[in-house]
Amino acid sequence: MNPVTSRALLSLLLLSSSSSLVAIPTTATLTAVNEQNFNRITLEFEPPVLPTGRDTTRLSGSIEVLLEIDPVTDRVSEMTILDGDVQGSAVELSGSTFLIGSYDLESSTLGATLDTPLPPGVVDPATGEFDSSQHTFTVSSGTLGGNIRIGLLGINENLDFDFTNEPVGGTGLGTGSVTLTPTTITPTSKAYNVDVQLPIAVDQVFEAAGVEVPIRAEGAAKLSGPATVQITPEDPFTLWATANGISGATPLEDSNEDGVSNGIQWALGLNASENPFPHLLQPGEVNAATVAFSLSLPKGGTASALLVTTGSDPLRPFSPVGPALISTGRNPIPAGTSGDVTIRIPRGQRGFIQLSTP
Repeated sequence: MNPVTSRALLSLLLLSSSSSLVAIPTTATLTAVNEQNFNRITLEFEPPVLPTGRDTTRLSGSIEVLLEIDPVTDRVSEMTILDGDVQGSAVELSGSTFLIGSYDLESSTLGATLDTPLPPGVVDPATGEFDSSQHTFTVSSGTLGGNIRIGLLGINENLDFDFTNEPVGGTGLGTGSVTLTPTTITPTSKAYNVDVQLPIAVDQVFEAAGVEVPIRAEGAAKLSGPATVQITPEDPFTLWATANGISGATPLEDSNEDGVSNGIQWALGLNASENPFPHLLQPGEVNAATVAFSLSLPKGGTASALLVTTGSDPLRPFSPVGPALISTGRNPIPAGTSGDVTIRIPRGQRGFIQLSTP
């Protein structure tokens, strides 16, 4: 496992150990998929005494949704449609009965809107399912025109129906769903692929040539796209203190009164009750040029970076030791370092050496 993934997993573990979790809001742009059985809405035109005409419009386009996602459980508790404009391909509706009549209608490209009229759109976190009636589907632009002839009723007229002036719509039907698939995790974010399935049903009556004609639409919309939630892990020292039974302690305090601060105890990767002294700075060899100090860091690695500084006056700020004088080649010594580390100070330099957390 690479270091970035390890840190990301640690961030989520820190989140999961907190006492309460709140779903994180994020927006996502979802695009209609090109999959069989989805985004194919069947339109029905049912004039009196004539057979029902049917055709299928294929939806395309995208919508913007607001999601509330728990990045620890990968569950979603809200899906609200903020902006949903999609397009439907043109349809042809026709039917005839010998000696009775016929009709032949053709539409332009249709425009439809998806909406959540009374937000929020509630989702069951345990299942990802929601009541589709929270959302609406409305054919809101485009035209449907042609001729209808019904001899028995004395009808022979050209129709020109404009959905912009008379939208046709209704609420979702049955149960929809939101599916989250984690894709990428970093220490500060988690990304998902989001799939939303929304069953659609429209049943409306409009007047054509003085006769009421039902028009229906039924199918299932499916839209997919990426979503990312930002993660703010709790302070790792605070979590360490809680796990060690010293909740509320600060890094500068010395809870076990051994002369070493809680912050150093934590940074070394030790429990609060462990003896820190074998892992602190120890004097080493002296040669003509340098005085050496050594650190024997725990096998499990340090929990935090460690900064090595020197100074001649304890009451004034210390200065970081140059990385070239530390065997790791880095100062601060990186978190996760274990084993022996050597620090060499020029022999002519007098003063103090200090180990701290940055």
